[in-house]
Amino acid sequence: MSTNGKPGFGNARVATADEYFKRVRHTAVRGAHWAGEDVMATLNELGKDPIRHAERRFVSLINEDHAELAGASPGIFIGVQLIHPGELVPNHRHNSVAIYHYLQGEGTTTVEGVAYPYKRGDTIVCPAWAYHEHAARGTEDTIMYVVQDMPEMAAKRTLFFEEPQGIENVRHMVQGTSESWSATRDPAAEATPV
Repeated sequence: MSTNGKPGFGNARVATADEYFKRVRHTAVRGAHWAGEDVMATLNELGKDPIRHAERRFVSLINEDHAELAGASPGIFIGVQLIHPGELVPNHRHNSVAIYHYLQGEGTTTVEGVAYPYKRGDTIVCPAWAYHEHAARGTEDTIMYVVQDMPEMAAKRTLFFEEPQGIENVRHMVQGTSESWSATRDPAAEATPV
């Protein structure tokens, strides 16, 4: 393909070192504070939704000072997830590392077939591209912090998800490749009856 007599798509150019370093220089990122009552109010609202398999009932903590590496800090994602007792987040994997810290509830997080029981205060690490699932037990909701390097991988266009388990569900998370973070949703089942 040729654009203006040059090979490629017209998106390639040559820049001097001064131009380049001005372009990669980013604005300062300030500290950020998310109030627990705001997080819980949003989670409680999401908790009313009977999301099938509880696959994505979470809030993301976003610092608006940076866009490309969207997260709580450049390159770092923090989410707070709610899982009702008896619910299961089905086996899935992603090539971002996930650190789960449990603020409330009890259950089991299974990583590559090894079941790790959790309770309030516990932390479990899930390596990149390891299958894992979460099963909430007991009588109270599970609330867990999730920390991942997902934004950095997404910015580099190297983020992959397989959700739910099954090679046919592997997705390269680039804009336009997936309508939802979760392939487990059945749009027909969620459609409003006419």
